[in-house]
Amino acid sequence: MSQPNRRLGIQQVIASGLCFGCLGLFGKLLYEHGATAGELLALRFTFAALMLFGWHALRDPRRLILPWRQLLSCALLGVFGYALFAWCFFSALGGLSASLSVLLLYTYPVMVTIGARFLFQEKIPRQKLWALPLVLVGTVALVWGEIAVEKASALVFALCAALFYSLYILLSSRLLRKVPADISVPYIQTFAALILSLLFVHDLERVQMLWTNAWWIILSIAFIGTVLAMSLFLAGLQKLQNWEVALLSTTEPLSGVLLASLFLGERLTPSQVLGGIGILLGLLLIARPVPRPALS
Repeated sequence: MSQPNRRLGIQQVIASGLCFGCLGLFGKLLYEHGATAGELLALRFTFAALMLFGWHALRDPRRLILPWRQLLSCALLGVFGYALFAWCFFSALGGLSASLSVLLLYTYPVMVTIGARFLFQEKIPRQKLWALPLVLVGTVALVWGEIAVEKASALVFALCAALFYSLYILLSSRLLRKVPADISVPYIQTFAALILSLLFVHDLERVQMLWTNAWWIILSIAFIGTVLAMSLFLAGLQKLQNWEVALLSTTEPLSGVLLASLFLGERLTPSQVLGGIGILLGLLLIARPVPRPALS
C-alpha cells in the first residue's frame, strides 16, 4: 500500500473517531428532552439514511444500485453489526455503571487484533507493538470511574457489544472492500434503523414531540455522529489493516471527554489527562511509516 493512501486512511479513521465522539455531547442534550437510548439510536440511523439516500438521489441515483450479494452484506452488517452491537451496549448500561460498560466495550481493539491475526494473518510490526498497550492503558485511564455491577448478565451484554463491534470491523474490511463507503453506509444505516425502530419506537407522538423540540440535535447526531463518522470509518478501513483501524478509532472516547469538558463543564482529572497522552502517543506510533529493509 502506498504511503499517501495509508496516510489518508489514518486521517479518515481519526476524523471518524472525532465525529463519533460528538455522540456523547449530542446524546446528553437529547436525553434532556426526554428521549430514551433506544429512540436516540432509531432516530440517529433513520435520519442518517435519509440524508445519504437523498444526497445520492439528487446527484446520481444509479450509484445506489448494488449487486444482491453486496446488498445482503450491508443488511447483515446493519442488523448483526450495528443494531445488535448497540442493543447489547445499552442493555449493559441497564446493569452496569457507564464507566465499566465503556471499559468492557473497549476490549474490542484486542478482539480485532487477535481476530485479524488468525483470520487474515495480519501482524503488528515489531516497531509498533507498544501502540497496543499505550492505547489500551490510555483508554482505561481516560474513562475510569465508578465501577458497579447490578446485574451479572449485563457483563455478558457488554462483552457481546465488544464482540459484535469487532465482527463488524473484521467483516466490513472484507465484505465491503469493493463498495464505496458512501454507498454502503446508507444501506447499513437503513437496516439498522429498521431493527432498532421495531425494538424501541412504540409511540409516534413522542417521536414527533422530540423532533419538534430538538430537531437540530437529531440532525446533528445523524450528520456528524453517523453520516460523517461511519463514511470516514469505512473509507479508512479500506486503506488500512484491521488492527490499525481498531486502535486509531480510540480517538472517539478522547474527543468525547474533551467535548464534555469544553461544553458540559465536566472537569478533566489528572488520570484522564495522562490517558489522553497515552492514546496520542499510541496513535503517533501507529502513524509512523515502517522503514523498508535496505536492498543488498
